[in-house]
Amino acid sequence: MKLSTLQLYLLLALFSLLFTSIWSYNAFLKIEQENDRIITEAIPISNAASQLFPLLLDQELTVRSYLLNQNDQTFQQFKTTNAELKETMAWLRMLDQRHPIMKQLLTEEAIPLIQRTDGFYEQQISWIQDNQVERATLKRYSGMDYINQFRPINAKIRQDIDNIIQEATDRSKAASASAKWVIVIVVSVAVLLLMAFLQTIRLERSKQTLIHRSLHDALTGIPNRRAFDEHLETSFRVAKEQQTDVALILVDVDEFKLYNDTYGHLKGDWCLEKVADSLKKHASEYGLVSRYGGEEFAVILTEQADHVKQVAERIRSEILQLNIEHAAYQPLCQLSVSIGVAVVRPDDTLSEGDLIILADQALYRAKASGRNQISSHEAS
Repeated sequence: MKLSTLQLYLLLALFSLLFTSIWSYNAFLKIEQENDRIITEAIPISNAASQLFPLLLDQELTVRSYLLNQNDQTFQQFKTTNAELKETMAWLRMLDQRHPIMKQLLTEEAIPLIQRTDGFYEQQISWIQDNQVERATLKRYSGMDYINQFRPINAKIRQDIDNIIQEATDRSKAASASAKWVIVIVVSVAVLLLMAFLQTIRLERSKQTLIHRSLHDALTGIPNRRAFDEHLETSFRVAKEQQTDVALILVDVDEFKLYNDTYGHLKGDWCLEKVADSLKKHASEYGLVSRYGGEEFAVILTEQADHVKQVAERIRSEILQLNIEHAAYQPLCQLSVSIGVAVVRPDDTLSEGDLIILADQALYRAKASGRNQISSHEAS
C-alpha cells in the first residue's frame, strides 16, 4: 500500500519523536550519572587525598607537643591523628584503575613516605616513653624533613585532584551539550520541549549545588579546605603582582577533643557551628573565612593585611564572649581559641605553603604558651 505524503510526514514525525525521546532520556540519564559520579567518587577522593598533608602536620605537632609535656592527652591525640591517617590511606588504597595517576602517586610515593614518617614518630614516642627524652629531643625537628619531602608529592596529588574534578566536570558538560542538541531537535514538540526545559533547570540547579558542596564545609556551611587553597593561591598571585601583603590567621579551638569527650560529638558539632558563625560574623568582612580542618579555621586577608592583629584579637575576644561552657578546661572553664598569625609579601622565594607553615608555627607557640592567646610571625 502506497502511503500519502501526509502519512509519510506523520510517520517521519512519529519516528523522530520516538528517536529523540529515547535520545533525550539517555542524555539526561548520562548527566545524572556523571553528577552522581562527582558526588560518590570525585569529591570523596579529593577530600580524602587533601587530608593527607594536614594529618601529617597534625602528627608532627602532636609528637613535638608530647615531647614537651609527656601527658596522656597529647599521646591520645597522636594516636587519634595516626588512626585517621591510616584510615584515609586505607580508603585511598581502594582506588580502582580509573585513576591511574593518583593510584601511582599514592602507591609509589605517598604511602611509602608516610610509612617511613610513621616509623619515625613511633620511634620518637618509644624513646619518650622509655625516658630517653634527650635522645628524642635531638631528633625533634627531623619530622619536618619528612613533611618537606611530602610537599612536592602533595602538590602532585592536588594537581591530580584538580584533574579528576575537571574530568568529571567535562563529562558532565559534554552530557549537557548532548542534551541541548536534543532540545533543539525536539523543539517542534511542545510537550517534550517543556519536559526537556524543566529537566535542564533541575540539572543546572543540581550542578550548582554540587559546585557549592565541593567548596563548602557540610557542617558549618563556610568555605572548606579546597576553597581555602584556591583563594590562597589566587591571593598570592595577585599580591605578588601588586607587591602587597598576604596575611593568614589560623584559629584552633582549645582542648576541643576534651570538649568532645565531655559533652559528646553532637555537642562538639554544635560548638564548631557556633565558632564558624562567630568567625563569619566578625571576620568575613576582612577576608575569606574557611574551615581548615577538624577544629581549626582560617582567615585569609589581603587588603586588610596590615590590620591582622586587630582582626585576630577581635576573633579571640568574640569567641570568649560566646560564653560556651567547657567545664573540663581548667581554669578558664569556657571555650576559647588559640590563634597563629603570619604576614608575608609574596616573591619568588615564598610560596603559599610557607605562609601556612609560618602561621602554623605561630599557632603552635600560642597553644604551647597556655592557649587563649595570639602568637604572630610577621615578614621582616
